[in-house]
Amino acid sequence: MIKGIPNAIDGRLVTFLATDRLILNGFLVGKRSFRSCIVYVHGMTGNFYGGLLPKTLAERALKYRYSTFIVNTRGHDVLSSGRFANRATKRVPIGTMVEKFEDSIKDLDGALGYLKSIGYTRFFLVGHSTGCQKILYYQYMRKRRDVKALALLAPDDDYNLNKKNLGNKWKATVSRARALSRTKKGREYNSGIPFSPSRFMSIADLKRIEARLFNYEGSLVEFTSVHTPMYVVFGTKDEGAVRPVKEYVAMLWEKTSSSNYGSLIIRNARHSFSGYERIVSDSVIKWISSI
Repeated sequence: MIKGIPNAIDGRLVTFLATDRLILNGFLVGKRSFRSCIVYVHGMTGNFYGGLLPKTLAERALKYRYSTFIVNTRGHDVLSSGRFANRATKRVPIGTMVEKFEDSIKDLDGALGYLKSIGYTRFFLVGHSTGCQKILYYQYMRKRRDVKALALLAPDDDYNLNKKNLGNKWKATVSRARALSRTKKGREYNSGIPFSPSRFMSIADLKRIEARLFNYEGSLVEFTSVHTPMYVVFGTKDEGAVRPVKEYVAMLWEKTSSSNYGSLIIRNARHSFSGYERIVSDSVIKWISSI
């Protein structure tokens, strides 16, 4: 047993449908009588069954009478397969390597639609890493009144991070990925290009919304347009951060139009928040309870 982390937590495996009928899964913890549910969205290559952070969040949320739905989006894992319910014989590839970022709105519509169908009425969206982009994009597009808050855990700048990591290979990699993304090879693995060319272009082209959402060198227009209460958490040793995280927090504070904005910087925590799961979970839940 890891100190502060539950060995196991009771809940139930759920199968739900995205709005385009793609079958997805999640794990629901809590009681319908709570009426309020935290929806946890993983980052790139993540899933509902891995990692200690969502498990800890769900366990701590019970004390405040919140349920937690830890969901898979179609970008779960690197590459797996899913099935469209209305096309029983056709299997389609899903996973971070080939997902289309904008389709995440269909996944979250499906998750919240399922929760509403069983009696939940208030939702709090929590995203980690790319999950931050997904929940921000979702509320930017949907502006749902029953989404009461967003919690952004390590909302890093994928555009500038990849630009920094690739260095002098950046322009050539983008050029190659752009060309391949227009062909049948756009959704295939290509050496030297992170994930598939099409997936890479989603974070490498500032004309694409995913690249812009947390481009801290840009105007953060979409972030500014979301008025929903927001809580931001970073670790000082976040290996995905291009700049000191205190600068990110300050920029978001300056840009936000949120009716209630809060933030926390955790000393020595890395991008995964490993070892700091309880601190993150308690701070998020206490903030949610305060609004």
